[in-house]
Amino acid sequence: MAGPEDDDSRNAAALQRELAAAGHACELRWVAETGSTNSDLLASLRAGGGVQCLVAGHQSAGRGRRARTWHDDTRGAPLLCSLAWPLPRGCELGGLSLAVGVWLVQALQDLGMCGAMLKWPNDVLIEERKLAGVLVEVADTPAARWVVVGIGLNLRAPEQLPQAAGLLEHGVQADRWQALRRLLPRLIGGLQEFALRGFAPWTAEWNALHAWAGRSVELRGDGAPQLRGTALGVDEQGFLWLRTPAGRERVTSGDVSLRTHDEGPEGS
Repeated sequence: MAGPEDDDSRNAAALQRELAAAGHACELRWVAETGSTNSDLLASLRAGGGVQCLVAGHQSAGRGRRARTWHDDTRGAPLLCSLAWPLPRGCELGGLSLAVGVWLVQALQDLGMCGAMLKWPNDVLIEERKLAGVLVEVADTPAARWVVVGIGLNLRAPEQLPQAAGLLEHGVQADRWQALRRLLPRLIGGLQEFALRGFAPWTAEWNALHAWAGRSVELRGDGAPQLRGTALGVDEQGFLWLRTPAGRERVTSGDVSLRTHDEGPEGS
């Protein structure tokens, strides 16, 4: 009798065939458990690997920005995946994680999810709770600049994280493969356009989805407030603009977190 792992392997093979039929040559692999899908693909690229997507049932060492731990809940069968994709050597990567956020929200809308918003620079929120996160990492080779785009999406809110959200609690019943079937073509098509035009084509849409637009916020580094002001929006390079008592300030560093004043020290 076939078990869940056989079903996941079949789903991976079926989706790879669908991608190939649509003209997307992308190896699609499934593993029940790994340390980190991003780390696995970075290692594969250093060993000469090519375009590929790795999907895992559980990550024992999942990572977010600034080496934060990404907690997943196997009970909720989350979507945990990474895509390795080549970009031209001179491609400017500013705003890529923001663009991925837009593509992820578009895929969620395809599934019937309404109300998902974006938090700078790499989170998807629903009702101010974290639904998904994005982690973009880079591996340069002599032939190309490879990006590894990692995504963690809660299909059900993890029990141990009350500040997190899931699709099921918001009326969307989808498994990881249904979600990936909507997401992966958008990622691939988006990366192809990003290689030519950068983040600019998605600036307006990101700003329309900006969860903190017009809100009083503070930027933190190493747990301490660095800058406070009103969140305005992002520019075509993906930098965030704040209105502060000293005037408009452009936030260029990715080594900070955006928090509303009433959040606790850890935030969302």
